[in-house]
Amino acid sequence: MNASAWPSVENSMIHFSLFRRLCVGLFFGFAFGQTLGQLPTARMTAMFPLGCQIGEETEVQVHGADLEGAAELRFSHPGITAELTNAAERKFQVRVGANVPSAVYEVRFAGALGLSNSRLFAVGLLKESRSPSDNTSKKNADALGDDSVVNGVSVVRQSSWFQVGAKKGQRLLLRVSAKALDSRMSPVMLLRSGAGERLARANADGLIDHTAQADGNYFVQIHDAVFRGGTEYFFRLENSSGPHVDFISPPIVPSLSESEITLFGRNLPDSNPSGLKAADGQALEQLTIKISELSQTAQPGGVVLPPASVVLDGGVFRLAKGGIASNPFFIGFCPGNPLTMEQGDNDIADRAQGVLAPGLIAGSFYPARDVDHFRFPVKKDEVYWLDVFSQRLGCSSNPYLTAQLVGVSKDGKESLESSKEFYDSKDNPGGREFKVANRDMSWRFQAKSDGYCRVMLHDLFNQAKDDPSRGYVLILRRERPGFRLVVHPQTVAAISKKSKTIELTATHLRKGATLPVQIIVLREGNFNGPITITAEGLPKGVELHHCRINAGKKAITAFLTASESVDSFIGDVRFVGEVTLGGWEVKQAAWSSAIVHRVADYDKEPVFSRLAKVCALSVNAEDAEPVQVTAAGDGPFIGLDNGKVKIPLKVKRTGEYNEKISLKIYGMSQLDKMPALEVEKEQLEASLEIDLAKFKVPVGQYTFHLASTIKGKYQYPPLNGKKTDKKKDVTYQMFSPPITLEVKPAPKPPEKVK
Repeated sequence: MNASAWPSVENSMIHFSLFRRLCVGLFFGFAFGQTLGQLPTARMTAMFPLGCQIGEETEVQVHGADLEGAAELRFSHPGITAELTNAAERKFQVRVGANVPSAVYEVRFAGALGLSNSRLFAVGLLKESRSPSDNTSKKNADALGDDSVVNGVSVVRQSSWFQVGAKKGQRLLLRVSAKALDSRMSPVMLLRSGAGERLARANADGLIDHTAQADGNYFVQIHDAVFRGGTEYFFRLENSSGPHVDFISPPIVPSLSESEITLFGRNLPDSNPSGLKAADGQALEQLTIKISELSQTAQPGGVVLPPASVVLDGGVFRLAKGGIASNPFFIGFCPGNPLTMEQGDNDIADRAQGVLAPGLIAGSFYPARDVDHFRFPVKKDEVYWLDVFSQRLGCSSNPYLTAQLVGVSKDGKESLESSKEFYDSKDNPGGREFKVANRDMSWRFQAKSDGYCRVMLHDLFNQAKDDPSRGYVLILRRERPGFRLVVHPQTVAAISKKSKTIELTATHLRKGATLPVQIIVLREGNFNGPITITAEGLPKGVELHHCRINAGKKAITAFLTASESVDSFIGDVRFVGEVTLGGWEVKQAAWSSAIVHRVADYDKEPVFSRLAKVCALSVNAEDAEPVQVTAAGDGPFIGLDNGKVKIPLKVKRTGEYNEKISLKIYGMSQLDKMPALEVEKEQLEASLEIDLAKFKVPVGQYTFHLASTIKGKYQYPPLNGKKTDKKKDVTYQMFSPPITLEVKPAPKPPEKVK
């Protein structure tokens, strides 16, 4: 191979059956609020338009469910503000300050039912417009000007048409974005001549690169892959004279300030020919530039990366040309590791490229059927980690690696260990809602003697087509313990394990409520110790109960509780993990995750999730949890391991929730088979009796919650400052605050006197 390369990070990494999408997508309906398993909470499915020009303003409309009492839109950048103009239709006038950088930002809706999940909002320098609703035929094509962007929505079983004028020899760069902006749409974009002849089809990055062969008008046709449509099937179409970055090399660097990278793309300023062609056949330019010369923004930034990318630090960057920013791309950061670029003649074992450990090796699976060989020295008894990064950085690859340790004696005699093969990382502590299983791999090994390790790497998918964007990075490092945390607002469907629905998630508390939050840990460097979790920024009256991830565990369900005296609140909170490593106290802030789309049945459609910038929390003190079950007393409640313990309970019912309640113990595996405690209609007191001897509960201290599915009629809180009589039949799952149980050993009987 002639050059190292890397894929565009806008490539979607999740592929699923066209037939399945057709079956699910064309007839997919949303029944919000009917079988949610939770009380109404604001959920934002879309906002239109989904972008605005820097220094300008636009009216946007929010779509979703349980959006009553519209109050505000909250953006992740303070320079983007919104004023409510129509509460009933949830319309806001959004203003983007002149100093806001070109980027993709998060936005949340705030209403009477809390702060919603996040959506994405694009900000750029191009002139913005909205696609009309009647441009579903060529004759009604909407005009698309130079250096402009149009916001559109897919129509079921229809295409959206646009007309663009060009002079002979003019280069058209047309880019459609959807998945990177949280859209359900899988766009197909075609360029046609004035006579209707198909001239080009968008590549995997949503790009058409075409040079006009004659003066005239050209037509752009856009539709969903299986012709789905609606408010959640939105897109942005750009006609830009600015740069487009197809991929970068290296994609992981030792320093975000000092390192250089090479951009491969189109319309790159002061660039040179690369000698490479993209998968669409177009010649690529290359530009080597210091990272410090690029524009950096905070994630998510509009790139599509799998959840497993959370293990790598980095940032989202853009290149500007003539005041027009490129598409965003991700650059990873791995400090303290020297970088080596793959050489092109290492396709056989006898020409294995020598590299250093620790270190980074950047290469690509190019051309088709490319195989790369490396060798690096190892020292006796030292523990090493070898990580392959490819799919985790947005590349549609499937790396396959074989490795073999070779010991070398003082007289030069070699001894070979058995070779090992690696593919796919199946570990998935995030479950369906935050899937971190991926096609990359990691290998931990300890050298038995001085010598070297040789590896062979290739892409199982790269067998037929030359594509320079298929790339990888090998990270070789000595073992260093650590961990990453991800906080995921938990849906009740995931807790109960009875529903196949995955809901949009938001962290919203009512007065007296207890809310489950999943905390996922990705352990690094063979670290298996306990982790203490704390929450920073919680308002007065909200408590994260004593929270600890035990040794060896990969996830826990934590609980937030709002007291009866809590005040209303909207703000960001930070979850922090604390451990002791090598005698040092180490703190690690958690990422937050977000479900991108509601899923009715996860067996029939994929679950998409992404990282979110912050964990946002809302509290409504004017809305009480309808049913509250608490222990009468602070505890711990003490029992002997050969006996029983009784825990008195208080039941508080607010409004029309007088049905029978079945309380099950949640969070204590020893009592999973214990029958539910039945609390009869209108009963306000109960007693939970636990037979410690029967269930063989060991001596120790335990914390659990009581959970129950509750039916009733939900009374809405005040909407826009006014009381309302609005009610809704609901079925939801309630959790009690934590209950502490202490099991003590029974006294030994006295010995008989002989």
